[in-house]
Amino acid sequence: MIKINRQINHQYQDLHIPESDVSRWVELQEVERDICLLYHQLSEYSYIMSDFYYGNVYALRYWDFLDVGGIEPDRQSFIREGCLIMILAMAWDMIDGSGAFLKPRLAEVSAAVEDCSSEDERTRKLLAVVKLGLELASGGRSDTAEFVDLSNWAHREFVRGYFRKTAREFETNPYFSEDG
Repeated sequence: MIKINRQINHQYQDLHIPESDVSRWVELQEVERDICLLYHQLSEYSYIMSDFYYGNVYALRYWDFLDVGGIEPDRQSFIREGCLIMILAMAWDMIDGSGAFLKPRLAEVSAAVEDCSSEDERTRKLLAVVKLGLELASGGRSDTAEFVDLSNWAHREFVRGYFRKTAREFETNPYFSEDG
Protein backbone atom coordinates (compact mmCIF):
# COMPACT_ATOMS: atom_id res chain seq x y z
CA MET A 1 0.00 0.00 0.00
CA ILE A 2 2.80 2.43 0.82
CA LYS A 3 4.41 1.88 -2.58
CA ILE A 4 1.13 2.70 -4.29
CA ASN A 5 0.67 5.89 -2.25
CA ARG A 6 4.20 7.04 -3.03
CA GLN A 7 3.64 6.26 -6.69
CA ILE A 8 0.40 8.25 -6.67
CA ASN A 9 2.13 11.12 -4.87
CA HIS A 10 4.87 11.15 -7.50
CA GLN A 11 2.27 11.07 -10.27
CA TYR A 12 0.53 14.08 -8.70
CA GLN A 13 3.82 15.93 -8.28
CA ASP A 14 4.86 15.17 -11.84
CA LEU A 15 1.69 16.84 -13.10
CA HIS A 16 2.40 20.06 -11.23
CA ILE A 17 6.15 20.29 -10.68
CA PRO A 18 8.94 20.05 -13.23
CA GLU A 19 11.24 17.08 -12.57
CA SER A 20 14.12 19.26 -11.36
CA ASP A 21 11.92 20.91 -8.73
CA VAL A 22 10.61 17.71 -7.10
CA SER A 23 13.56 17.30 -4.73
CA ARG A 24 13.34 20.99 -3.73
CA TRP A 25 9.61 20.63 -3.10
CA VAL A 26 10.28 17.58 -0.91
CA GLU A 27 13.07 19.39 0.98
CA LEU A 28 10.81 22.35 1.75
CA GLN A 29 8.10 19.98 2.97
CA GLU A 30 10.64 18.25 5.22
CA VAL A 31 11.74 21.58 6.69
CA GLU A 32 8.12 22.59 7.31
CA ARG A 33 7.43 19.20 8.90
CA ASP A 34 10.38 19.63 11.25
CA ILE A 35 9.31 23.17 12.18
CA CYS A 36 5.80 21.95 13.00
CA LEU A 37 7.19 19.10 15.11
CA LEU A 38 9.55 21.49 16.90
CA TYR A 39 6.69 23.91 17.61
CA HIS A 40 4.56 21.02 18.85
CA GLN A 41 7.32 19.82 21.17
CA LEU A 42 8.10 23.37 22.35
CA SER A 43 4.41 23.93 23.11
CA GLU A 44 4.84 21.66 26.11
CA TYR A 45 7.21 24.23 27.66
CA SER A 46 6.99 27.93 28.43
CA TYR A 47 10.49 28.53 27.06
CA ILE A 48 12.80 27.42 24.27
CA MET A 49 13.67 23.86 25.27
CA SER A 50 16.93 22.64 23.83
CA ASP A 51 17.25 18.93 24.50
CA PHE A 52 16.03 17.45 21.21
CA TYR A 53 17.43 14.83 18.85
CA TYR A 54 19.56 17.02 16.59
CA GLY A 55 21.19 15.03 13.84
CA ASN A 56 18.56 12.28 14.12
CA VAL A 57 15.01 13.64 14.23
CA TYR A 58 16.14 17.17 13.36
CA ALA A 59 18.71 16.28 10.73
CA LEU A 60 18.47 19.01 8.09
CA ARG A 61 20.78 21.98 7.57
CA TYR A 62 18.15 24.51 8.68
CA TRP A 63 20.55 27.43 8.21
CA ASP A 64 20.47 26.70 4.47
CA PHE A 65 16.74 27.52 4.40
CA LEU A 66 16.84 31.00 5.95
CA ASP A 67 16.44 32.80 2.62
CA VAL A 68 14.52 30.42 0.36
CA GLY A 69 13.42 32.15 -2.81
CA GLY A 70 10.77 31.33 -5.37
CA ILE A 71 8.00 30.54 -2.89
CA GLU A 72 5.06 32.58 -1.62
CA PRO A 73 6.01 35.20 1.00
CA ASP A 74 3.95 33.67 3.85
CA ARG A 75 5.58 30.30 3.35
CA GLN A 76 9.02 31.92 3.11
CA SER A 77 8.42 33.74 6.42
CA PHE A 78 7.22 30.56 8.13
CA ILE A 79 10.33 28.67 7.02
CA ARG A 80 12.72 31.51 7.91
CA GLU A 81 11.20 32.06 11.36
CA GLY A 82 10.92 28.33 12.07
CA CYS A 83 14.52 27.71 11.08
CA LEU A 84 15.64 30.59 13.30
CA ILE A 85 13.72 29.09 16.24
CA MET A 86 15.37 25.73 15.44
CA ILE A 87 18.81 27.35 15.46
CA LEU A 88 17.94 29.14 18.71
CA ALA A 89 17.05 25.80 20.33
CA MET A 90 20.30 24.33 19.00
CA ALA A 91 22.25 27.25 20.50
CA TRP A 92 20.51 26.67 23.83
CA ASP A 93 21.63 23.03 23.55
CA MET A 94 25.24 24.23 23.82
CA ILE A 95 24.57 27.04 26.32
CA ASP A 96 22.82 24.81 28.86
CA GLY A 97 25.27 21.95 28.30
CA SER A 98 22.70 19.39 27.16
CA GLY A 99 24.46 18.83 23.84
CA ALA A 100 26.87 20.15 21.26
CA PHE A 101 25.29 19.46 17.85
CA LEU A 102 26.13 22.97 16.58
CA LYS A 103 29.72 23.00 17.82
CA PRO A 104 31.40 21.79 14.59
CA ARG A 105 28.98 23.90 12.53
CA LEU A 106 28.99 27.08 14.59
CA ALA A 107 30.97 29.26 12.17
CA GLU A 108 28.86 28.14 9.19
CA VAL A 109 25.57 28.64 11.05
CA SER A 110 26.67 32.05 12.38
CA ALA A 111 27.59 33.18 8.86
CA ALA A 112 24.21 32.04 7.49
CA VAL A 113 22.34 33.86 10.26
CA GLU A 114 24.45 36.98 9.68
CA ASP A 115 23.54 36.90 5.97
CA CYS A 116 19.84 36.29 6.63
CA SER A 117 17.49 39.02 5.50
CA SER A 118 14.54 40.22 7.55
CA GLU A 119 11.35 41.68 6.21
CA ASP A 120 10.04 43.25 9.41
CA GLU A 121 10.95 44.41 12.92
CA ARG A 122 9.72 41.18 14.51
CA THR A 123 12.06 39.06 12.38
CA ARG A 124 14.95 41.49 12.93
CA LYS A 125 14.48 41.06 16.69
CA LEU A 126 14.42 37.26 16.31
CA LEU A 127 17.62 37.44 14.26
CA ALA A 128 19.26 39.49 17.02
CA VAL A 129 18.17 36.90 19.62
CA VAL A 130 19.59 34.05 17.54
CA LYS A 131 22.86 35.93 16.96
CA LEU A 132 23.19 36.50 20.70
CA GLY A 133 22.49 32.81 21.31
CA LEU A 134 25.18 31.78 18.84
CA GLU A 135 27.62 34.18 20.49
CA LEU A 136 26.84 32.69 23.91
CA ALA A 137 27.14 29.17 22.50
CA SER A 138 30.59 29.98 21.12
CA GLY A 139 31.73 31.26 24.50
CA GLY A 140 31.97 34.84 23.25
CA ARG A 141 29.74 36.04 26.09
CA SER A 142 28.64 34.62 29.39
CA ASP A 143 25.78 36.88 30.55
CA THR A 144 22.59 34.94 29.88
CA ALA A 145 19.97 36.90 31.88
CA GLU A 146 18.95 39.13 28.96
CA PHE A 147 19.11 36.15 26.62
CA VAL A 148 16.67 34.17 28.77
CA ASP A 149 14.14 37.01 28.54
CA LEU A 150 14.64 37.36 24.79
CA SER A 151 14.29 33.61 24.28
CA ASN A 152 11.04 33.65 26.24
CA TRP A 153 9.85 36.46 23.97
CA ALA A 154 10.73 34.30 20.93
CA HIS A 155 8.71 31.41 22.39
CA ARG A 156 5.67 33.63 23.03
CA GLU A 157 5.90 35.39 19.68
CA PHE A 158 6.70 32.51 17.33
CA VAL A 159 5.82 29.18 18.94
CA ARG A 160 2.65 30.25 20.73
CA GLY A 161 1.98 32.77 17.97
CA TYR A 162 1.95 29.95 15.41
CA PHE A 163 -0.76 28.10 17.33
CA ARG A 164 -2.82 31.25 17.95
CA LYS A 165 -2.70 32.16 14.26
CA THR A 166 -3.54 28.64 13.14
CA ALA A 167 -6.47 28.32 15.54
CA ARG A 168 -7.76 31.77 14.55
CA GLU A 169 -7.83 30.67 10.90
CA PHE A 170 -10.39 28.00 11.77
CA GLU A 171 -12.69 30.74 13.05
CA THR A 172 -12.04 33.54 10.55
CA ASN A 173 -11.24 31.88 7.22
CA PRO A 174 -14.40 31.31 5.15
CA TYR A 175 -12.86 28.11 3.79
CA PHE A 176 -13.51 26.46 7.16
CA SER A 177 -17.06 27.81 7.46
CA GLU A 178 -19.67 25.32 8.56
CA ASP A 179 -22.14 27.08 6.25
CA GLY A 180 -20.16 26.07 3.14
